[in-house]
Amino acid sequence: MPNKDRLLSVYETAIKWCVMAIIFAAPFSKSISEIAITVGIVLWLLVKVMSGRFDIKPNPLAIPFLIFVLFILPSFFNTAFMALSMKALITKNIKYVLLYFVITESIDTKEKLMDIFIISLLAMVVITIDGFGQYYYSGVDALHYPGYPSFKYRPASDLDAGFFRGFPTACFPYPNDLAAWILLTVFPLACVTIFGNIRAWVKIATSIISVGMMGLFTLAKTRGAWIGLCISTLYIALSKHKIWLILILVLLLAIPYILKMEMASYLFNIGSFSDRVSMWGTSWEIFAKHPFIGNGINTFFVNFMKYRNDEFKGKKGSYAHNCYLQMAGDAGILGLSGFLWLMIAYFRAIIRGLRRVSNPVFRSAAWGISIGIFAFLVHSFFDTNLYSLNLVTLFWANIAVSMSIIKVCGADK
Repeated sequence: MPNKDRLLSVYETAIKWCVMAIIFAAPFSKSISEIAITVGIVLWLLVKVMSGRFDIKPNPLAIPFLIFVLFILPSFFNTAFMALSMKALITKNIKYVLLYFVITESIDTKEKLMDIFIISLLAMVVITIDGFGQYYYSGVDALHYPGYPSFKYRPASDLDAGFFRGFPTACFPYPNDLAAWILLTVFPLACVTIFGNIRAWVKIATSIISVGMMGLFTLAKTRGAWIGLCISTLYIALSKHKIWLILILVLLLAIPYILKMEMASYLFNIGSFSDRVSMWGTSWEIFAKHPFIGNGINTFFVNFMKYRNDEFKGKKGSYAHNCYLQMAGDAGILGLSGFLWLMIAYFRAIIRGLRRVSNPVFRSAAWGISIGIFAFLVHSFFDTNLYSLNLVTLFWANIAVSMSIIKVCGADK
């Protein structure tokens, strides 16, 4: 029995390190995060088998997750690519459901939560430094080989075009992805900094990191992310009576004009929006074919190739650049409703749970994570966030961590 208990303890510690590896590595290494997810799930199942605890601990999102999975299953009746749909069911749906339960059941002490916070902060520092190094020095990020280049970068030697540093992407392929990652991470950091009642030297450090991340966010020029940022910041400012946050937001919006940077013309250029409108039109045609149960999960990309009406018809697929329209195209109104119900259940659980958390650091962290999730979901209306492996891994991990905070710290009062 002692040996069994010791082995269970080793497995539980290993699961915590898997979660930390996921949160740290997901932005820049799909392989590390995927291995960590797989190992974490296997160890979690082993712990259940060895301990004889096969039940799922009470969780306010258990039923919504079940509904989410059940509501996408009818789309299999219409899929023309059964192998693609089956693969997606396991690797893009059930995997993240299991990851959620792995995190909420294994990150079960304040000490483990603090370890998660520390590794998250380390990831923010590394990626922010990588982004500025890419933008101001090397032109490529340092976390890949070969590194991702700045988006639309023109070198100083290109005298005819003029020098333009492009837009930073850090360890992501596009600035849109970088902006989405910042939405997920900067809100919990900023909320802890402003409302967490932390020590002065910690507040100074987290403030510097927050400002650095917002600097990258401004340089990334992602308008959909700006909409999510503005709505969420206005909510914080009004709910906490911090009107100065609105003034900071206005200043950030004005920076491109204040500095007279070339990026200002990109920030307010409507060309990419017209491209999205065209994509949405094709996406609507795909959705309209089977509006209730969809065309089959994970089939949108290949269906887009068939339905598009330009020179790439039959040659090149695409994403909808509207995650909800793409989800409806794949799983229909039924599948989209399951996802939206899950998100409503999440925010409802957070709002109710925060009333029971008295520790200002943990309460601010959980609140900030939920606000970042909301901003991310707003941005997802204009982009592909929920179909990016790096981002969607962090999305579900953040949801799980915030629910762990509620579970662990909810008995404070």
